[in-house]
Amino acid sequence: MALDDLTDQHWEVARLAAHGAFQPDIDGSVQKEDEPKEILKFLDYHLDLQGKGEDHHFSIELASSAIFAESSGHPYGLPAPLLERIGRFDCARPSFVRGVRSVLPPNNPFRLRDKIIGLITLMSNQWFNSPTSIMEPEEMPEFCEHLAVFLIDEALRHPFIQWRGVTILFEMLRSPEWRKHIAPRFWSMFAYSTRVDGARESVRWCLQNAIELLEFMRGLPHGEGLKWWYGALWLYHSKLDATVRDEVEKVARDVSLGDGISDLNLGLYLNIIGQDVTRIQQEVDELRSEYETDGLAELEDQLIALEENRRRLSRITGGQQ
Repeated sequence: MALDDLTDQHWEVARLAAHGAFQPDIDGSVQKEDEPKEILKFLDYHLDLQGKGEDHHFSIELASSAIFAESSGHPYGLPAPLLERIGRFDCARPSFVRGVRSVLPPNNPFRLRDKIIGLITLMSNQWFNSPTSIMEPEEMPEFCEHLAVFLIDEALRHPFIQWRGVTILFEMLRSPEWRKHIAPRFWSMFAYSTRVDGARESVRWCLQNAIELLEFMRGLPHGEGLKWWYGALWLYHSKLDATVRDEVEKVARDVSLGDGISDLNLGLYLNIIGQDVTRIQQEVDELRSEYETDGLAELEDQLIALEENRRRLSRITGGQQ
């Protein structure tokens, strides 16, 4: 499917061919029969039309599904070669961004929004670490709210949705422009902080600048950012440098004595860490029972770190939850 310099008639033929090639199976999966480069061009073209007011939901959903057909065996992402392909594709062009924004409102089909938010996760570094803004300031709050509506509603049921939400949130938090527009309830995605790879560049940046970010959140008109970011710092406590750890523990001691920030809930953080300990212990037990070693050592290290984080916070609070 060579898509360069096609006329409207050619695009109609391409649509018909794509609809046949990308039709989902009974189980909802899509068999990919084209190159990722051509699928991305097809998606780009129809997002442009969608952003101009035309209805191409079906074509956009099929192309997005074809991209994610590559993700078999990669529940929290795509194979490295395809990620590199997406990374080289200009996903920050105004026409592409406008098209993505146009399909995010809650009145659009669930599957369509699901696929598009998956793509936003994969291209989040391009979007939220761009040297120039990809949206107007007045467009950002609505975009963030639409993300929050979908991700928060679905996060309790799907671990990969938790991964998407917290991945996007860390990328937004790294950006001085985007962090100002994060929807208040979207901050709660930090409860799933351990779902994202701690070696990710945006995560490392945020942890290295944790105190600066705490100060930023103290200036927000609501307490949600401060509440959930501080909780994330306890989940990552073992990865913080000594200065940040000391500050995080000092804040906890002040709160425990009743002299600290009223928006913080130390019992909530103990519960979240405890839930992660339980989840990861179950994953470790399953791998051991199946004699699987891939990823086992990493999970065991993560479990040890979380248990130590819980012990530290528990000592400060006196074990009260």
